[in-house]
Amino acid sequence: MIEQLMVKNYILFDHALIDFSTGMSVITGETGAGKSLLIDAIGYLCGKRCTSNIVRKGKDKATLQMVLSCEDPTLRQYLEENDFDVEDELIITRTITTNQKSTIRINQQVTTLGFVRHLMTQLIDIHSQMDTYQLIKPETQLAVLDGYAHTDALRKQVSVVYHTYKEQKDAYDSLVNETLSDDELDFVTNQYNQICEADVQPEELDTLLAQIKQKEDALRNQEMYMESLRSLEEEQGILDRLYALFKSLQKSDAMQEQADQIRDMYYQLDDIKETLHQQIEGTDDSVSLDDLQARVYTIRGLYQRYGGSYESLMEKKTELEQQIDRILHRETVLEQSKANLEKAEKEYATLAQKLSKQRKACFAELESKVMSHCKDLMLEHCQFQIKQETKTYAEDGIDTIAFYVSMNPGQPFVPLKDSASGGELSRLMLALKVVFQTQKGIETIIFDEIDTGVSGRVAYAMGQKMHTIAKSYQVLCITHLASVAAWADTHYCVRKSSQKDSTFTSIEELDEESSLIELATMSAGKPTPAAIQAAKELKERVSHG
Repeated sequence: MIEQLMVKNYILFDHALIDFSTGMSVITGETGAGKSLLIDAIGYLCGKRCTSNIVRKGKDKATLQMVLSCEDPTLRQYLEENDFDVEDELIITRTITTNQKSTIRINQQVTTLGFVRHLMTQLIDIHSQMDTYQLIKPETQLAVLDGYAHTDALRKQVSVVYHTYKEQKDAYDSLVNETLSDDELDFVTNQYNQICEADVQPEELDTLLAQIKQKEDALRNQEMYMESLRSLEEEQGILDRLYALFKSLQKSDAMQEQADQIRDMYYQLDDIKETLHQQIEGTDDSVSLDDLQARVYTIRGLYQRYGGSYESLMEKKTELEQQIDRILHRETVLEQSKANLEKAEKEYATLAQKLSKQRKACFAELESKVMSHCKDLMLEHCQFQIKQETKTYAEDGIDTIAFYVSMNPGQPFVPLKDSASGGELSRLMLALKVVFQTQKGIETIIFDEIDTGVSGRVAYAMGQKMHTIAKSYQVLCITHLASVAAWADTHYCVRKSSQKDSTFTSIEELDEESSLIELATMSAGKPTPAAIQAAKELKERVSHG
């Protein structure tokens, strides 16, 4: 249940805080005051997408917050499994900035719009005029029927099995239509042989590239070693000159220490010479740089032709192998594929028939409930019928479902979309909403001006129906009709005012006297004594049911 709604810097609202209660809460106000903005705010807090246009002019960000009771053990467990701290209340907060940044939180923890949408569909249902047009669509009718019949889980199974069946059918059709000439078979075989002969290994390309780098480094070093050796070993090179210097200095008694230093230097360089020989002799010549580069060229050529990676190359190899096998063993492969298709089709048909049977089993009960609610809404002659036709295999089963109605005696049944005037359609949709939503475990039902096109006794009946729903669910209703608003357990009024260059919208909970004045204004345009007296009589009539 929604306990509280707060909006700040939101379109026309500077700040508003509304405490909701159980029963039927009605929000009224003159056209353009901003009644539906509050329902939109609840929608945004339920995960609906929005833009920065909702930020009040001159402000940096808008803040929306909704507090809900959280008593359902299943819901608490779901939240805890997703690492949310859960107490007695669920607080949804959303901020939207002027630079298009939006953040949504559950109990102060940042989450995603998708998660919030999934969560809130279990708690709140918002029904607007747009939902009326959605319910006209056959696919929507099928979906709500499955919700009523509790066949959602079975429908998911049918969807999974359908995709298996579709894969098998596509594979079989491909086999049947697949024909290759001898030249084409040779081409496919050559491709396969080319991949097999290359025998590319996982990560081989990376290994080869590393080896090439190592080889290139070694070759550069070897050139340096050879040049160094030439400098040391050549005639009249460094070693020869050092040795000659040593011999020359040795002849002088005064230079013996320096001669010994030259001698030590000579032997150090001679050791370096030996090390350079060892480095040159130790160079790996088992695989040439040309061979490594040729292998890389081969592998990259295969990758370029077959997908760009080792994985795609192996997928192509498997594909070619299967294609060759299908050609060489066509009859056997066809038989196996046909058997797989028949098995998948049988499994799908069994589940689809089961789904169809469960759907049809609730037709009579559903039709009766809808017509009962229609009578309460002064559609005494309305007849409601669910029509089913068998269609080709599909993800949602084998049923084409359509809602048909007859609004008057002797009138033929026609599809829902062709059936009624605006006022009749509003009542029909309310009847359907009552039936379908009470099956879903929803705690809060919101009606956003669904009473369009009705007035007088019909509006009174719609208000009475919503009040009846409010005995079991929290109901929020936006209306412009006094006959509906009179049924409110709690009455709120939205007002718009202007100050200089700014427009402000506010909302207040009305006491009994203020509610009568608002009802009188809604009915007569202004609260004259006669209009207030009529409002009192309307409230008295409501209080007596």
